[in-house]
Amino acid sequence: MKFTTLYSTIIIAALTLSGCSSYNALHLSKQQLPEVSNPTSTPYTYYKIDPPLYNGDVVQYELQNGSSGTLTVKKTTPQTLISDKGLVINLSDLASLKRKDISKGKTAAAVGTGVATTVVVAAVVFTAAVGAGFAAMLSAS
Repeated sequence: MKFTTLYSTIIIAALTLSGCSSYNALHLSKQQLPEVSNPTSTPYTYYKIDPPLYNGDVVQYELQNGSSGTLTVKKTTPQTLISDKGLVINLSDLASLKRKDISKGKTAAAVGTGVATTVVVAAVVFTAAVGAGFAAMLSAS
């Protein structure tokens, strides 16, 4: 019976820690600072990512030229996305951007399935142990 408790603890911990993830779309919008009174200056353009990206976020991107990939964000600037491997992507070149997030619903379903499986295994082990005990008692008499 000790092993059943140990196995159930390991299964629940593994499922909880692994978590299930999904890629959620981010909204990228081009922003422009108002023009200053100086007629020779050009307006400053920057990009707003909503919700914002942070160091360590994993994102899937697709560029307007059709190429795509996955990267881990090291830094964002007003006009670029910089990966932990030094790849620099201009935000103006992006066609789509998605961030990898933990899915609470999928994780809950996985944990629930793990718990149910553990209960079934524990019941089978318990039934087998009780049956073996009865068999031992009958053969001893």
